[in-house]
Amino acid sequence: MKNLRYYLLLMAFLPGLAFSQNLAEKLGYPSDAKVLIIHGDDVGVSHSQTKATFDAMKIGIVNSTSMMVPTGWSAEVGEMAKEMPGADIGIHITLTNEWLNFNWGPEAGRTAVPGLANEKGHMYSNCAEVSANASPQEVEMEIRAQIKTANQMGIVPTHLDSHMGCVFYGRPEYLKSYLTIAQELKIPAMINQQIVDNIINPNSALFEGINVDHFPVIDQLFMAEPEDYESGMEEYYTNSINNLSSGLNLILIHLAFDNEEMNAVTQGHDTYHAPWRQADYNFFTSEKARELLKKNNVKLVTWREVGKTMQF
Repeated sequence: MKNLRYYLLLMAFLPGLAFSQNLAEKLGYPSDAKVLIIHGDDVGVSHSQTKATFDAMKIGIVNSTSMMVPTGWSAEVGEMAKEMPGADIGIHITLTNEWLNFNWGPEAGRTAVPGLANEKGHMYSNCAEVSANASPQEVEMEIRAQIKTANQMGIVPTHLDSHMGCVFYGRPEYLKSYLTIAQELKIPAMINQQIVDNIINPNSALFEGINVDHFPVIDQLFMAEPEDYESGMEEYYTNSINNLSSGLNLILIHLAFDNEEMNAVTQGHDTYHAPWRQADYNFFTSEKARELLKKNNVKLVTWREVGKTMQF
């Protein structure tokens, strides 16, 4: 009884003590655990992309993905998701269209968000053009339209992230809308410490009302660059897994098959093309990748699991 009184007294004076666990502990792991999300971007951009990603989630170690809603094959994501109830699927907020002959316009419609459409009615090819033309109001309208359409396809997103990083590298108001909407939906929005330090903290007045501390922050993010592809994807990903730190790690990959369709989609690009995406698929469906996780005692988690640790 004496110990119980002492405990209750301690809790009265230290109300934050119960919330002192780090993310790994909240997920049920030791405080120094290496926690990892292996995330396949861009489902919905093509049949090849979507099929490869869902296959890698079924037979490989990929455990998360996010869909590009305005693209031509996005409806297939809803159909494939029926085969994997509970799959970790977010919305890959899409504000750009970087391909030469495979094009799409804004989900909200070019008349509703004219700043997100070029003279052909397609989205711009890069984030700089988006920032120069799209108002924060248009971007927020487009984010909401993409989520609404995904819902109509049967997708209830587990998280939000950003295609080509335009939400992060555009106007700070874009990031505000991104976080505001995630907070409304009570789901994670992918951010790392660099975003917090370089965008959110210097613009604290803009982000007033958003409980940034409630969002999980990625401790370490890995995504292959062109020089990594040239050196060999297996080497890059092997080194990445061997060098994971304790905390929340994220490996961003782009899976597809090196087939006629994907080569046509990525025509004119010498990065993130069909062979690159096939290399991602090959590694993350390999036994070597699975053994590396075991060797390094890595704990795979999903955005869905991470979201359950958030307090709104």
